Amino acid sequence: MSFALIVTLLVLVGLIAALAVEKWPAELVMLAALLVLVCCGVIKLDDALKGFSNAAMLTIAALFVVGAGLQATGAIETLSRLLLGRPKQGTPLLRLIGPVAVLSAFMNNTPLVAFFLPIFVHVAKKLRVSPSKLLIPLSYAAVLGGTCTLIGTSTNFVIDGALRQAKMPGLGMWELAWIGIPVTIVGLIYLATVGQKLLPDRTDLLEYAESHPREYTLELIARPDCLLIGRTIRTSGLRDLPGLYVYAIERNGERLVPVSPDEAIQVNDILCFSGVVGTIVDAQKIRGLEPVDHHTPTLTGAASDESLQASPQSAPRTGHQLCEVVISPASPLIGHSVKAANFRAHYGAPIVAVHRSGEKLQQKIGQIVLQPGDTLLVDAPDDFTRRWRNSRDFILVSGLEDSAPVEHRRAWLALTIFVGVVVGMTAFTEQATLVALIGATLTVLTGCLPSRDAHRAIEIPVLLLIASALGVGKALDTSGAAEWIAGHLLAWAQPYGKVAVLAVIVVLTGLLTELLSNNACAALMGVLALATAKQLGMDPRPLLIAVAVTSSYGFATPIGYQTNLMVLGPGGYRFADYLRVGIPLDLICWTMTIVVIPLVWTL
Repeated sequence: MSFALIVTLLVLVGLIAALAVEKWPAELVMLAALLVLVCCGVIKLDDALKGFSNAAMLTIAALFVVGAGLQATGAIETLSRLLLGRPKQGTPLLRLIGPVAVLSAFMNNTPLVAFFLPIFVHVAKKLRVSPSKLLIPLSYAAVLGGTCTLIGTSTNFVIDGALRQAKMPGLGMWELAWIGIPVTIVGLIYLATVGQKLLPDRTDLLEYAESHPREYTLELIARPDCLLIGRTIRTSGLRDLPGLYVYAIERNGERLVPVSPDEAIQVNDILCFSGVVGTIVDAQKIRGLEPVDHHTPTLTGAASDESLQASPQSAPRTGHQLCEVVISPASPLIGHSVKAANFRAHYGAPIVAVHRSGEKLQQKIGQIVLQPGDTLLVDAPDDFTRRWRNSRDFILVSGLEDSAPVEHRRAWLALTIFVGVVVGMTAFTEQATLVALIGATLTVLTGCLPSRDAHRAIEIPVLLLIASALGVGKALDTSGAAEWIAGHLLAWAQPYGKVAVLAVIVVLTGLLTELLSNNACAALMGVLALATAKQLGMDPRPLLIAVAVTSSYGFATPIGYQTNLMVLGPGGYRFADYLRVGIPLDLICWTMTIVVIPLVWTL
């Protein structure tokens, strides 16, 4: 055994152990492993860095921007409704991941997951479940669907090239469907049943807020363009917002309390909410629901609250984000009502909601008399935090993530760009990176996403993790470690017949794809499958088809497939989560591949 081979095997063992311990961030562990391999001379620095300049990195980064544009314009709600319907508590998981698998058969699964990632996080909030219950199924469904057609994933093209190089017909568009479709159907059923029970239930910030509530009082007015006009409280989906409920409706100066689920929403209704800050951020993004103006009288000479509410006015979001401010004991706001304090005139930011610890505030926001320790949710301009962070008026000034106002009027632009990118990447697979970059550029140029937010949309840890993993996979290939492992196992299987050889090819490919990049695994195992078939007098086609589909079955580790890495952070997953859910799925897919292939292709 060479020095490079020994070092690579040791680094591989250490890498898996470090990921399993979960003491350090996964991207840092992967990068450290790559640096050790470079320092020991196993892989050249130029080869190690190729992963960072890989076209896939630029594609994923660009798609993060396109996805952020969908969120910033509210188009993600429309897209979610078109593709997934109106999910509610009790919606079967199969209803959510089925469309993903179908789409994955016709477009690359990495950008597909990048598109669906924010949609599934959004759906998780609606269903009042942790994203950890949905994101691994999202990744796995995309991987399974990619095995059904030639264009489903790039690894299929690797095997197609190996067949042509061996002077055999290439893969047909639907040839893999004989094995891909049955495996995908069984895999999706597993994910929707047994797999769903094995998924972790990570407590995210929203769930924490619900169990440790900081309840705000919020008033939103339904403008004529509101999508909820004419719908009841039940059918509008307002009852499904986690940690938020409508406790009153003010209509033409009258206050409806309590609110019936069958009460229809009318133009200029003021909906009075009580709930947690995370869902308040979501509620104020609904098109046509705007905060009530608590500062300016709406009728000449009107002083009473009754006349004020008889002709209410809205205060459309104009700031860059929502900020929470806690009133200090020395604040001049103390003792004044929200309306009389005229907060917007003094601080340049209107009050959106109010929270008081230990007390439910259910009177009109304009009538609330402010006290020390009250927390205000304000519509803040860019410089609000910098200007007032050290003010004696406030104990704390803190901006909220993902609380920028939604540009609903540009939603059609964001959807157009999204559809164009999907069609472009499907029709011009060789130019997928260029299409994605054009889409990201148009997202910013058309104003769907402010340029200052574009760089924040790119998940740097995800890109670092994937790029480092590509470098480690390259080292496994060039050092001979992967070939060494494969050679020893194949030598063991040959005396037991053709089905045993197929089984070893499948299991070996499945194991290596958890460590190498899928394309590298397919290329390596393709060569070994051809050599084995020639030596034993077998038809290489079924062996190569087994390599094509199995090189995608990387379910047991986060590094098994790029999409697994993409959902690692957003889902709050740990290494053990992939083992618990992925190992049974790997075994199911391997077994079905070993059983089905001899029935369709002659060994």
